Amino acid sequence: MHEVALAQAVWRQVAAEMQHHPGRTLLEIRLTVGRWSGADPESLQFALQVLAAESPWPQAALHLRTEPLAVKCQACGREFEPQELNLACPDCRSADVEVTRGRNVYLESLEVE
Repeated sequence: MHEVALAQAVWRQVAAEMQHHPGRTLLEIRLTVGRWSGADPESLQFALQVLAAESPWPQAALHLRTEPLAVKCQACGREFEPQELNLACPDCRSADVEVTRGRNVYLESLEVE
């Protein structure tokens, strides 16, 4: 389950950022999970909650947002969000596409009091 490793990395990143805000309270963590990141949002949320209980900020609210997959056709330039596993361009049918969004997991923001 690589979601545990992802959750640990998120908490390390949160801890590093909170060093810039000594004595402040962490209220909220917003995380974006790409549809093609390979991470299961529910499992990641669970792992984050378990690790939150052991962190200096157990009260911080956790919000995960799923980012849709977006691709750009290299042949005709169209950008689109495929709804299925077929990534062929709906305009020119080219399979030469580049994923432009939806492959990453990243810390979007922290709300600090």
